[in-house]
Amino acid sequence: MATIKNYRDGSILESIRKILDLFDAPEPKSGLERQKKLLLRKIGKFEPQLLTLDQAMEYIRNARSIAIGERVCRTLHPGSVFTESVFLDNLAQEMIRQQRARKAGVEDARKSLEKSSRYPLIISKVSGSYLEICASIPSECAYWLAEKNGIHCLNRKP
Repeated sequence: MATIKNYRDGSILESIRKILDLFDAPEPKSGLERQKKLLLRKIGKFEPQLLTLDQAMEYIRNARSIAIGERVCRTLHPGSVFTESVFLDNLAQEMIRQQRARKAGVEDARKSLEKSSRYPLIISKVSGSYLEICASIPSECAYWLAEKNGIHCLNRKP
């Protein structure tokens, strides 16, 4: 499971990179078939869920701390579309401390997510709690690429 420490030390990027490399391999299907169960277990630990803006706002309103910053995986796609993530509670505090995000209020978070409204929102667990809401870019996102390759990991929140 990803932890706040993984975000602090940057090792979360290495984990994402390994998943993306598998999907980018010249013949990804053969490698994927052998590793599907392992990938599903690894990705499954994040328990990613697709959210509507209203559902995302429930998490944001209930958070003790809120921060907004560039989506973490964008580092792996430097020329990609800029979207921001909303970090909650302890992850928000750590991202602020690391100067990777800025402190925000509920309305700031709403406006940030609304700016990227054409991209699907995904919430992920970090250190056992839902702490990251991302305006995902399906062509770059490990979750969406897993789905595209038959690894069904994105849950739809009722």
